[in-house]
Amino acid sequence: DKSLILINGQRAANEADAAGLGTAMALDRINMNEVERIEIVRGPSSALYGSEAMGGVINIITRLPARQGVSAGYEVSSEDRSNWWRFDTGRHGKLAASLDMRFNKIKRDMDSDDVQSNRYGTAQDYHFQADYYISDRQTLSLDTGYYSQHLKSDTGESKLKYMPVMMGSVQLHGYAQIAGGGTADYKQKNAGLIYRGHSDRNDWQIKTYYSQFDWNSSTQNQVIDAVNGNESPMDRAYAAYVRAKYNTFDFNRNKHKLYAAEARDSLKIGEGQRLTFGAEYMRDKVSGTNLGANGDQAGSITVNGVVKAASKKEIDTYAAYIQDEITHGKWFIVPAFRYDHHGTFGSHGSPKLGITYNVRNNLRIKANYGAGFKAPSVYQLYYYLYQEMGQNNWVTLIGNPDLKPEESKSYDIGFEMESGKAYGSLTWFDSRVKNLIESVQISGLDKTYKYMNIGRARMKGVENTLGYRFNDRWQMKVMSAWLDAKNRETNAPLPKRSRLSQVWQISYDDGKDNGYSIMLWEDVQYHYRAENGRVLSYGLFNGAVTKKINKNSRMYASLQNIGNKKDDDADLNGRFWLVGWEHQF
Repeated sequence: DKSLILINGQRAANEADAAGLGTAMALDRINMNEVERIEIVRGPSSALYGSEAMGGVINIITRLPARQGVSAGYEVSSEDRSNWWRFDTGRHGKLAASLDMRFNKIKRDMDSDDVQSNRYGTAQDYHFQADYYISDRQTLSLDTGYYSQHLKSDTGESKLKYMPVMMGSVQLHGYAQIAGGGTADYKQKNAGLIYRGHSDRNDWQIKTYYSQFDWNSSTQNQVIDAVNGNESPMDRAYAAYVRAKYNTFDFNRNKHKLYAAEARDSLKIGEGQRLTFGAEYMRDKVSGTNLGANGDQAGSITVNGVVKAASKKEIDTYAAYIQDEITHGKWFIVPAFRYDHHGTFGSHGSPKLGITYNVRNNLRIKANYGAGFKAPSVYQLYYYLYQEMGQNNWVTLIGNPDLKPEESKSYDIGFEMESGKAYGSLTWFDSRVKNLIESVQISGLDKTYKYMNIGRARMKGVENTLGYRFNDRWQMKVMSAWLDAKNRETNAPLPKRSRLSQVWQISYDDGKDNGYSIMLWEDVQYHYRAENGRVLSYGLFNGAVTKKINKNSRMYASLQNIGNKKDDDADLNGRFWLVGWEHQF
């Protein structure tokens, strides 16, 4: 939740909650088959991208309309199956266009000891892009997308199970048969218009875009039978109490709208200097039951006789930024600064400085400093969620309008080197966060959480990469990260982080149009601290192979977590397999 996800340089509306769910779900909804490349900016990047980018930026860039043709693919895995299509007109005169479509179906899954199945169902994704070439140096692009997903869950064939219940201070014993499930519907609409141009000295763009995300959910449980084994007043009391408690219906209706406009120009000042500057406006608007009555224009929504409070909230943000890129001899220096005015938290400045010194052609030393600023989201400020998450598992999550923005200062220094067939990098980093926002359980209340500023946190460590190219076909690489992440006020380790993370990878590619490529890798996590405080270590062995039938067609397969490790505390769900085929007509 500290990283900003962009698609073609644009934000997309999503669930946007502080637990990072919005970020994770946004990645899951991306059609990877239309992706051309992924750009990653590491560390505080608020100077150019705004407050959401305190941890970094992931910019996912889709393929431009360029080559006329049709491509298609099919994929099936242990969890779902998908097929996709791409139609590309190529350039005809001044116009080029493309249409990407993907259709997905998640399989139903339910272990014998589960009370409810996973969420399963169908999804469809459409993306249309049209480029109009005004001249050789100017382009007008229309970018639109639509995503829809319908999921459901159920209890399957319900059975009578022993279920003691407390009625006041009296415990009643008996057996209950409960059936139920839920539905979840997600819809996303995106549209953007971008004007790009360049001259001998300038490279500019002006864009405006809109994104809307709707998510609706409902859950319903029905008591089929409830008995305590004898015909008595106590039996009737047990049955009546179980029906009153577990015959439940709940729903949520929410909408997130995002409007944005940005103008940017990169100006070549001299032979070794380029200045980038711009301005941005964004309006974030959220409405629905997940805000309860905490927002503006409070009202209510009624479904199946159940009434829930609902309200609206919107926040405007204005920003201006500037970045200079200076090349002087062996030095490359990049200072940057961003000014943000947030509708709730006022004005903030975010500086950044990056320095690279090229010792020689194969050795570079890098150092960076960045100050980050992350305003609380609408939900962190005004949330009121009371929802059933799993059968009869009710969770309450409360926003906090008194939250302060997170502020960070980060430093890193390292080097990159190539020597013959070997290459590597080593980087030390130190990031300190003030007013870190976490969801904290309220003392004395079961499954009730509230967003709080927990104080100060520090994340420091070392990252390194070591690689060796044996020849044109074989390559080996090891990537490691040693991390010390703690709450500076309590000295307690921060959860959901590993003391040591490593990936050992070996790959082979014969380079032929009808050849093979193979990758094997081991993912090692040492001293991973789960959210409940449990500490564990594990390693996952994985493999993937691709068979290139010809230059236009390929088949591929992947097997991950081959050892079938399962652990809820580490989000390990067992073995995962995948096979697929792709062809360019």
